[in-house]
Amino acid sequence: MDGFSAEYVELGSADPYAFKNRGDRHYLALHDIALTDGEMTVDGMPTLRVRDLRDTITFVPKGCGIDGWSEPEPRLNSFIAMYFDPEAIREDLGTRYAERDPTPFAYSRDPQLRATLKKLGALVRAPEVDKLHAESVCLLASLEVFGVMADKQGRLSDRQVKMVTDFVEGHLHEAIGLGELAGVAGLSRFHFSRAFKATTGENPHVFVQRQRIARAVNLLTHSDLSIEAIAASVGYRGAPQFRRAFHGVMGSSPLKYRLRH
Repeated sequence: MDGFSAEYVELGSADPYAFKNRGDRHYLALHDIALTDGEMTVDGMPTLRVRDLRDTITFVPKGCGIDGWSEPEPRLNSFIAMYFDPEAIREDLGTRYAERDPTPFAYSRDPQLRATLKKLGALVRAPEVDKLHAESVCLLASLEVFGVMADKQGRLSDRQVKMVTDFVEGHLHEAIGLGELAGVAGLSRFHFSRAFKATTGENPHVFVQRQRIARAVNLLTHSDLSIEAIAASVGYRGAPQFRRAFHGVMGSSPLKYRLRH
């Protein structure tokens, strides 16, 4: 994902461990961790000794130091972490980014950001990652960290909508990134996402998936291509991913749909 990366991590044991880092990217994490003991220090903040970290969020900006140690409780402890390049976010937000210097926070309980990161965690843990969907969620999470939202929702012109639609239809067999769609419209990813939703009523990743399924429906009805071949032709990395997406939209498996039509 352009400017972003994410990972889901399960702690392998209840053994105590130490950590120390000063990253070259912003770090954002949603914890599902309970501790028997431990402490954490982030530059510019007092030492924290919190044991119940479940549903808490930590943000550490680029260049900010973090260190500490933890002794987990004997349970399934995990976290979803997102890393993002501040320069990539600067390009998306323009002058708005410069208005807010990012400051660290630890063990926050922000419901909106938590919901976004849980959605990201589900995407990262899925058998196949939807790049466009994941990139959109990462961008949303980064915007929520800075508390930056547009004052006005612009709209795309008819020409921009047609250019984006034509691009998607011509690249359904490929992975499509949010940056590519924004580039076609001549906007940043942030402004494109909001303008596209304001104009069409749906998010870019929903639109792209709907176009993929519409093409698949046409092929199922009017061709003898195998399910595997159709999956590849509309941009899915395998038949299982295609079947899940198709069922989510059509309420039926591709094979059952073909037999009925």
